[in-house]
Amino acid sequence: MIAPRDEASVFPITEAQLTGLYFETLGYGIYLVTCCLCARTLFWIQQPERGGRLRRRSEIRWWLVSVFSFLFVASTFDDIIGLVHIILAFVKYKGPGGAKGELTNIHEWINIVRGFDQFCVMIVGDFVLIYRCFVVYGRRWPAIAVSFILCLAGIAMGIKVMQIEITTSNAAIAISSNAINPWESAFFAITAAQNVLTTSLLVWRIWRVERQNEKLRGSGNISLPAPIHQPQLRKVIRVIAESGLAYSTLVFVTFVVSVCGSNALYPVSDATLQATGITFNFIIIRSTPCRDDEFMDFDQTQRGISSQAERWGAGRAISEMQFLSHGTTDQGNTTERVNIDATMTSATDRLDDGASQVEVDAYSMKNVVSK
Repeated sequence: MIAPRDEASVFPITEAQLTGLYFETLGYGIYLVTCCLCARTLFWIQQPERGGRLRRRSEIRWWLVSVFSFLFVASTFDDIIGLVHIILAFVKYKGPGGAKGELTNIHEWINIVRGFDQFCVMIVGDFVLIYRCFVVYGRRWPAIAVSFILCLAGIAMGIKVMQIEITTSNAAIAISSNAINPWESAFFAITAAQNVLTTSLLVWRIWRVERQNEKLRGSGNISLPAPIHQPQLRKVIRVIAESGLAYSTLVFVTFVVSVCGSNALYPVSDATLQATGITFNFIIIRSTPCRDDEFMDFDQTQRGISSQAERWGAGRAISEMQFLSHGTTDQGNTTERVNIDATMTSATDRLDDGASQVEVDAYSMKNVVSK
């Protein structure tokens, strides 16, 4: 039998639940604002010349829309049901222990549903982050192996917490009790570690792509004009790093509060739930949905050039430059005149208007003379 926590001198659960509802409602208001901006990005294409238009069905990223819809429903549901729980505890409940007795009843269906809702939201957010990493690395499973294992471990911890809440013999406990605390702390620790790892992998990969692009633009072998559009990858790195750092920090704070066994876990975890949706929306708003395809294009181009160089026996890859056509030569002269059209494709420097076309910077070298 697990004795309830003695909260005479600590943060009482009644105050913790009320504070948690305030923080969650505040976070939900911020989340609603980001939802409006995110929906505009998902369903609208900005066109400076014509003012923009709705995306066609084929242009909509339906998997992003599905995640967006799920997070919106889950976040809204948790905020509403939290208010219902407060009303039931402080107004409707007339049983022993008053509001505290209702709020510490771990078998109460609202407590179980809210716990399940939070685990689902955070796990879905983790899967989206891992999927982005998977795409950026050219759908290579080894790149996300550790992150995926950590995510599965987090799911196991969440299932264990739900199993304890449903089957424990002592119903009068809080989520900060000794029965639940170790497993819940493990869940938040795993989530924080997985987010830090996956975000670092994303930033590292994008930084390498940007570095290769800069080397290509600054190459002194041939004289190339300046690109029309400035590279956008620095912006993507900043977006992912800022969002990942903010969310990982909040999850880590939740882990620390959970380890301390404080009822402050209620307001912090409620804020973390809303932060999951806010982070997802910010990444969509500040980097277009077409960004994933850009990195897939870059990875496929890079691997295609490498395999082409191996077939030629060059011993090294030609730095993202594909020679598409070669002109004929005049065999009768000692001077050889060759017409070469070199097309250099940059699959990562597109406009942030959601357009799906590939931007190609073409440079032509003609009448190159060799003796």
